[in-house]
Amino acid sequence: MSDSSDQGATETAQKFIWPPAAPEASEPTLPGSMIEAKPKRPPSRPQFDLPKPSQPSLLEQLESALLGTRSKLLTGRDSRWVPEPIESACPRCGRSVGQGEVSPDDGRCTDCRPERLGWDRLIRLGEFGGELREAIHATKYEAWRAQGTKLGRLLGYRLTDAIAAEGIPLESAMLVPVPMPPIRRISRGIDHSMVLARGVSASSGVRLVRLLSRSGGKPQVNVAPSLRAGNLRNKIRTNRTAQMKPDLVILVDDVKTTGATLRACSKAIRGVFEGRGTRIWAGVVAVSSERNRRSRTDFNVKA
Repeated sequence: MSDSSDQGATETAQKFIWPPAAPEASEPTLPGSMIEAKPKRPPSRPQFDLPKPSQPSLLEQLESALLGTRSKLLTGRDSRWVPEPIESACPRCGRSVGQGEVSPDDGRCTDCRPERLGWDRLIRLGEFGGELREAIHATKYEAWRAQGTKLGRLLGYRLTDAIAAEGIPLESAMLVPVPMPPIRRISRGIDHSMVLARGVSASSGVRLVRLLSRSGGKPQVNVAPSLRAGNLRNKIRTNRTAQMKPDLVILVDDVKTTGATLRACSKAIRGVFEGRGTRIWAGVVAVSSERNRRSRTDFNVKA
C-alpha cells in the first residue's frame, strides 16, 4: 500500500525546468505546480551603462609615452575607483555629507545654508583625492585628452539621470564649459573644461555651447581662497546671446574648491538669460574638501 502511494506522489511531483516550457492545453494544472515568474517591466527611461574597461589604443599609448603619463585610464569600472553614490554629496554645494545632513526643506546641508550660491544644483563624481585627483591632473597638466573624455562621459551619465529625474527635456538643456584664458590654453596645450564638456555631451546628448570667455587672471590654484573672487572680477564675459532660451544651463569644470569660478560664471549667465526662468547647474568631476585646501602661506600673493 505504501509503495503505491509513494509511486503516485513521485508521478505527480514536477521537476524544475528552466526556461519553463508552455504547458499543453490538454494537460490540467496540477495542485502544487510551479508558477512561472513574470518578466520584469522594461525601464521607463533609458538606462546608460558605464564604459567598460578597455586596453589603451595605439594613439593613447603613444600619447602616454610622449607626455610621460604612466597611470592607467580611469574607466569607472575597475577596482581602483568608481563614481560615488550621488547621495554622498550635498545637491547644492557638493560637499561630502552623511545620512540626514541635507535638509528636505531647502535641499542644503548645514555648511552651505548660510552661503549665497550662484547655481541651483551641483553634481559631482567624487571627492578630490587619490586616483581621481591624479586623473584630473593628468588631464589638466599633461594634456591627456583620453582621460578627460572618459571622465566627461561618466559625468554625462550622472547628469542625464538627474535631468531625467527633474523631467527636463534634453533638447532644452545646454552645456557651457568654464572658460580658460587663450594664452593659458596655448601654453598647456589643452582646454580641459572643453574636453570634459565634449565627453559630457557625447554621453548625454546635451548640446554644447561655448557661451563664456575669460580674459587674463592668474590660475585659481595659485591664488589664496579668500582672494579668488577678486581674481575673476570683470574677467568672465559672454560670447553670444542669439535667440537661445534654454530651461537649464550646466556649467562644466574639473574641480570645485571655493566655488568662486562657478559663481562668476553663473553671474554672467544669469545676466544673459535674466527673466527667462533658466536654471543653472554645475557639473564637476570632483569637489575639494576643506582639508585639501591650501592655506594663504602656500601662495605667493599679496594679502
